[in-house]
Amino acid sequence: MQPVEKIRKLLRELPKSDQQLGEQFLQQRDFESLKELVDSAILRVKKSVKSDSPKQEYVDVDLFSLMGLKAEIDVYVELIEGPETEEDLEYD
Repeated sequence: MQPVEKIRKLLRELPKSDQQLGEQFLQQRDFESLKELVDSAILRVKKSVKSDSPKQEYVDVDLFSLMGLKAEIDVYVELIEGPETEEDLEYD
């Protein structure tokens, strides 16, 4: 399975309200926005699950699988952009 296909398959691990946006970012090859969306989803799921009245949408999310999606995106971005070096960080 190709990396983009694997990421597409894992998009269903996002909260339902984020899945369409995730697919849109993937189609546009906007991996930075996709990465931010997944990071945000992880934080929202963690926060909601710890709250007194968690949202069902977030309770239904498999956090482990969502973290797997994040890992796949991180690896793919590094493959296409190359790893950051110390020199790159100096110019940020």
